[in-house]
Amino acid sequence: MQQGGEFSLGARLWRMAPLLLPLASLMWAGNFIVGRFAGLEASGLDPISLAFFRWVAASVLIVLIGGRFAWRDRQAIRRHLPILSLFGLLSVTSYNTLIYLGLQTTTALNGLLLQSVLPLMAMAFGLLLYRNPVTGRQGIGILLSLLGVAWILTRGNPTHLLEAGFGIGDLYVLAAVISYAIYSAMLRQRPAIHPLSFLVVAFLTGTAFLFPIWLFTGGPATLPSRPEDWLMIAYLAVFASILAALFFNQGVALIGANRATAYLHLMPVFGSFLAVALLGERLQLYHIGGALGVIAGLVVASGRPLLPRFGKDSGRP
Repeated sequence: MQQGGEFSLGARLWRMAPLLLPLASLMWAGNFIVGRFAGLEASGLDPISLAFFRWVAASVLIVLIGGRFAWRDRQAIRRHLPILSLFGLLSVTSYNTLIYLGLQTTTALNGLLLQSVLPLMAMAFGLLLYRNPVTGRQGIGILLSLLGVAWILTRGNPTHLLEAGFGIGDLYVLAAVISYAIYSAMLRQRPAIHPLSFLVVAFLTGTAFLFPIWLFTGGPATLPSRPEDWLMIAYLAVFASILAALFFNQGVALIGANRATAYLHLMPVFGSFLAVALLGERLQLYHIGGALGVIAGLVVASGRPLLPRFGKDSGRP
């Protein structure tokens, strides 16, 4: 029991990083599936247009939802606009656009494998930029998770790694991973403003950086032409943009970047199961074995049970 009465259920859930971070990974896995689907579909929705219209829609929604918080925090935003703009550039402009570009030419195997090294890169940049310590438990947990991810992506046959080459699509995905790893490591410098204020500024600045790229690569001639294109944009704007970012940023605030980014190993796990459900791929035993490896790694790295407990201390880092 807290002073002044019990927290509401929503407030208690908001303090549960082991719940928020897997949800963010699930939504971002959906982003990966949508990006791959768009890359395979013959439509006018090219990667730049997909990214641009996603963030235009997300920016409109986040301003409607969080504009009043941004106005309240306007003085702090003005003081910290350079670092906030950098967050927008790294996450909104760079990461997702490079992912969509990469998914045009690389395989899902290569893309997801490169994506899985994001937590390790975030730890590396945390060590490089801020001298963040990496514990032995975290290192073992990350290794277990990587083994689980590799087991899924190689279909239980490690020789697949030797058969996968690296082309321009792989380089795009690698650049995207580096961009988001830097973003994740730098979240410790996020100004003390409301989470919605942070997203308002990041979305608007990131979309502003993306606008001239969209104009240069086709502009109004690339408007979405099919209802399914708008449905994809709607999913990306609401779930993969606003909700996932809120959940991930809150998770970092609760348990730190090193432990939070370990949960990103769930993205290829969720992506595999989404591919089964939405893209018609068959569920195999290696999916289950790999998922168990990822879960084991998360438990070891976090130093606590993966499933959230609903006791009074369940949300403490």
